[in-house]
Amino acid sequence: MKLELNFRSMSHPHKWLFVGLFALACFSCTAPLKSSFTAVPLSNSLPPLAESNINVPVKVVMTPFLEKAAVLIPKEVTSEGWPGYLQTSCDFHYKYRFVPGGFTFACNNNQVQVSLAGSYQVAGEKCVCAFNHQTSPWIGGSCGFGKESMRKTTIFISSQLQFQPNYTVHTRTSAQKAVAQEKCVVSMFGLDVTQQVMDSIKSSTNAFCYSVDSIVNGMDFTSTTKTLAERINKKIPLDKYGYLKINPSAVKMGTMNSVKDTLQATLGISCFPELHSDSTNNFSASFLPPLQAAEPVPGITLYTNARYDYNFINTVINGLIKDTSFEIEGNKVILKNVQVNGAEEGKIEIMVDFDGDKKGSLFLTGTPRLDTASQVVFIPDLDYSLKSSNLILALGKTFFSNKILRALREKANISVKDLVEQNRKSIDAQLNKKIMEGVFSTGQIKDIRLLSLVVGKDILQAQTCTRAQASIIINNL
Repeated sequence: MKLELNFRSMSHPHKWLFVGLFALACFSCTAPLKSSFTAVPLSNSLPPLAESNINVPVKVVMTPFLEKAAVLIPKEVTSEGWPGYLQTSCDFHYKYRFVPGGFTFACNNNQVQVSLAGSYQVAGEKCVCAFNHQTSPWIGGSCGFGKESMRKTTIFISSQLQFQPNYTVHTRTSAQKAVAQEKCVVSMFGLDVTQQVMDSIKSSTNAFCYSVDSIVNGMDFTSTTKTLAERINKKIPLDKYGYLKINPSAVKMGTMNSVKDTLQATLGISCFPELHSDSTNNFSASFLPPLQAAEPVPGITLYTNARYDYNFINTVINGLIKDTSFEIEGNKVILKNVQVNGAEEGKIEIMVDFDGDKKGSLFLTGTPRLDTASQVVFIPDLDYSLKSSNLILALGKTFFSNKILRALREKANISVKDLVEQNRKSIDAQLNKKIMEGVFSTGQIKDIRLLSLVVGKDILQAQTCTRAQASIIINNL
């Protein structure tokens, strides 16, 4: 008599019977392993959870922001009373006009440097004074008026950024110096008025810098941080994988640096995340831990405790294996429903309803074990339950031979690595999406490992670890 289990005909390899049991744990690196094999502990709790770190470079494309900043720059800076003269002494008065041009932007360790190019024109007149009274007509000269081109100059502006514990930004901005590429000498008197004009332009620019600081330092981010805190402190739905609770313990911000047109800093969150099948939010907060100044190393190392009830597990399993078919003794068998329940001493009970050429319900029991080195979950003692006795009598003992049982044990092995590869595209999709208008995330999973399992009568617990890389890109707000 020919006995054959044709698992190749299944639409998704390794999804027969138990695949959903552990696929749902795959959203949560490897902890140091003391041995290559770990049996499922008989306790009802997982080992202590290591702290997780989500360190994500935040990249801000500055082009649209600089375009908007350019609007804030005055169209021109003039001497007081322009186009009239500004008298600085009895025997001298002058006037100037500075027209800003393009500017360049750079940032190094929170120190922003702006080079503002521009051009200026100046006119000066001199007379003879006696006892502080003018005794002769004004005689003067000019630079940059009429057909003469305006003189070129550059203003260097510096701003120090400081991120505050309450998530606000404090800036200290000032014009460091104004440098004339082309000097202005009033030829009639041989008088070099360049420095006097540069000092005046610098002083006027400092007034503009003070206004910028007042605007930035007065910004209120309370509403934004409150909304962000409420989202982070709630359970976040993860499609079919349940609900993620981040439990943040610290938030860190690295220094800002620019590369070409992009401003970048690393944002770090330390946390103790959990996965649940229950969507109930028993705790929610509208605050975040105080923002700390630090230099987080980019990368995600996410240790996660997962707790799932068997109703949730069964929903996932049946979503994966429903209507999967295979052959036994040339007979087509179609899986219609699988129910997993916890039993005593770390065992599970599995009920399989099948249709096709053979119909019935099959009952199995076994103790899941985890090989932490090879990342394989298997059930070495998988056997028929006494509840299957009636089916054995109805279909015959040959149908339930040891050969078939050995094949079932072999096919009940689940490779976590294979599951990760099979679901890599959908997992990576969670890291590559639009967060909000003008804000996007990019990234990829590097590794997912299952560290521990605890099979309880009412819930299945798992401890997992994910290593990934991700970035947040802001190109407009």
